[in-house]
Amino acid sequence: MKLEARISAIIADEKLKAYASVCVNDSLLIKGIKIIDGKHGRFVAMPCRKTKNGEFKDITFPITAELRNEVEQAVLEAYSKKLEEM
Repeated sequence: MKLEARISAIIADEKLKAYASVCVNDSLLIKGIKIIDGKHGRFVAMPCRKTKNGEFKDITFPITAELRNEVEQAVLEAYSKKLEEM
């Protein structure tokens, strides 16, 4: 599977670090991925929306752990490269 990650915005926030997008096999674009510094380190959060009761639900998510790891690795590598360029 071909994944191409791009950083769309670097955020100067304490927890939220950047927004990213991932293109899958030159056929599907996933926008609104967040890079977050959490209690246990940096992680990638998939796009979500707020429900009527105030909870956040992912609207796009990998079905397998392997794909989640591939997406996370691609996004974090793109983020590191973007920081090096700055």
